Amino acid sequence: MFASTEEQEHYIEELIQTMYEDIFPRYFSDETIDQLDELSVLKPHSEDLHYNGTLKEAFQIMSSLQALTALLDHLDDQQGEEQRNLYNRNISILKKYGYKLPLTFDHFLASREKAEEVSKYGKPANKWIV
Repeated sequence: MFASTEEQEHYIEELIQTMYEDIFPRYFSDETIDQLDELSVLKPHSEDLHYNGTLKEAFQIMSSLQALTALLDHLDDQQGEEQRNLYNRNISILKKYGYKLPLTFDHFLASREKAEEVSKYGKPANKWIV
């Protein structure tokens, strides 16, 4: 059994941040994202964490987060049963290790709470204030 590397742990954190900065703002209002943050969505507590830091587990978590990011990034293009199954399978893997995402695939399909507004969670387009 091999332990995950510090870089892998950091990458998992980056992938979670990507969900909050890039994915969630496309589908939800800042208020909803605040609620998700308060619920510690994708941020497991030590008592919920079933992740032991092994290499295999780290890869499963990274792969699931990457798959969800890619799926939700292109959700407008593909909304079939295969995508729903992919979403559910990756949510199950994350849940197994204590990373909860209490949103169904339909939440993302139906959620258009906000149009093209600026989110405090989104990444800025540049570093300059005009």
